[in-house]
Amino acid sequence: MNVLAINFMLTALMTYMGTGAKLKVYAGVKPGAGGAETTLLASAVLADPEGVVSGGMLALAQADPAGDIALGTGVATWGRLETADGVWVEDFTVSGPSGSGQVKITTVDPAPGEPEGQIYAGGKFLLGTVVLGA
Repeated sequence: MNVLAINFMLTALMTYMGTGAKLKVYAGVKPGAGGAETTLLASAVLADPEGVVSGGMLALAQADPAGDIALGTGVATWGRLETADGVWVEDFTVSGPSGSGQVKITTVDPAPGEPEGQIYAGGKFLLGTVVLGA
């Protein structure tokens, strides 16, 4: 597909998501597309606009560069992108850095023996590089 057309679609996606869109991560089994949520571990409010479109890619940006507060403790296994109104946009797999998830979670200073992708309630949840597109 033409990169200009992809850029146009990704820009339209940002408009559709609206101010306050979120990227959420969960523990548990990833449901079918748009299915029931499992245990919510963290939710990142996205910037307005949600990111930058370039070269057929949308690089997401977090509203607060200091991060959001993690809500639960557990190992992240899947995530969801949703509009400001809580409408499902896309689900994806999540893993630690050595896993096969579409999105990788890195824990800073994990406790000894803790699994990759571990999130701690009350800790900071920061988006690193999260890119959508071709």
